[in-house]
Amino acid sequence: MKYILPLCLTTLLLASCTKDITVKLPETEAKVVVEGIIETDGPPLILLTRTQGFFDPTSIASIAAAYISEAEVTVNDGFNTYTLNKICSDDLINDSLLQIAAELTGIDAGLLAQANICAWTNLDGTLLGVEGRTYSLNVVTDGKTLTSKSTIPNGIALDSLWFKLAEQNPNDDSLGYIWNRLQDPDTLGNAYRWFYKRLNNGPDGRPKDSRFIAPFFSAFEDKYINGLEFDFAAQRGTAPFSDAVDDDNEERGYFKRNDTVAVKFASMGIAEYRFYNTFYTNASSQGDIFSNPANIVSNINGGLGIWAGLATRYDTVICVP
Repeated sequence: MKYILPLCLTTLLLASCTKDITVKLPETEAKVVVEGIIETDGPPLILLTRTQGFFDPTSIASIAAAYISEAEVTVNDGFNTYTLNKICSDDLINDSLLQIAAELTGIDAGLLAQANICAWTNLDGTLLGVEGRTYSLNVVTDGKTLTSKSTIPNGIALDSLWFKLAEQNPNDDSLGYIWNRLQDPDTLGNAYRWFYKRLNNGPDGRPKDSRFIAPFFSAFEDKYINGLEFDFAAQRGTAPFSDAVDDDNEERGYFKRNDTVAVKFASMGIAEYRFYNTFYTNASSQGDIFSNPANIVSNINGGLGIWAGLATRYDTVICVP
C-alpha cells in the first residue's frame, strides 16, 4: 500500500494538471496549382486550381470552387506561341462527352456533371507533343503569372509484358500482377511512369476502367538501375473515390485472369519524376503521425504543381498465365 498510494496521488496530480491547448494556424494566401501534361503526339492539357486550408470543408461545392475557370494559358514549342482553348464541363451536353472528358482529365465523370470544371487545351491539332522538344508554359490568372518548362524526352518502350499469378493464397488461380521487362539506357537521368487501363467489361456490362490509371508509386528513376535490363511487377491501382466491387474485396490490387489490359509507359525527366514521387510520398503519409513529412517538389515558378512532358509507348496484355 505504501507504494500504491504515492502512485495514485501522482496520477491524480498529473490528471488535474491537464489543459486544453488551442493552436491558431496562421492564414496563408491561396496559391495557384497547375496540373499540366503534353504527351507524344498529343495536345497539351492544363487544369488549374487554388490551394485550400487544411480544415476547410470538403464538399462538391468546395471542390468545385477550388477549380479556376478564368485564365490565359499559352504554350511555346520553341517555334510558335499557342493560346490554348478553354473547355468547361458545363459545355458538354451529354454523358458520352462527359465520359471522354473524364478519361482525358482524370476527373470523375460524376464530379464533372455536378460542377463546372474547366481545362485548357489545343483543339485544332496545331500543337502536338514532339519528342526531344521543350515546351514553355505561361499561365496568367488571379493576378499572378506562372511559368514552367518541360522537355519530352526520347521514349523508351518496354521490351516485353506478361501476366503472372500472384499465388498469395492456396488454390488461387485467377489473381496476379503484370510483369514488365525494361532495358534502361546507359545514360543516368532517365525516369518513367506506368499506367494501365482494363478494356474488358465488368459485371455491370461497362468497361472495368474508363481511363488510364497510374497506381501509387508508379513513377521511378534509374538511379540504381542505370544501363541494366530488369523485370518489375506492377500491381493494379484504383481510380480516386472508386466504388467498384473489385476495388473493395480480395481482388483489390490485382489483375484477373482473362483481363485485357492496355499499358501506357511514359518516359520523363528527373524534375517531373521528383514531383510525382514526392506527391505519392505525401499522399500516402496522410494521417500517419509516425511518417516523415514530405514537401511536394514542384516545377512551377510562381505557383505549385507540375508541367510534364511525357514520351509515351503503348502495349496490350491479355492476362493468361
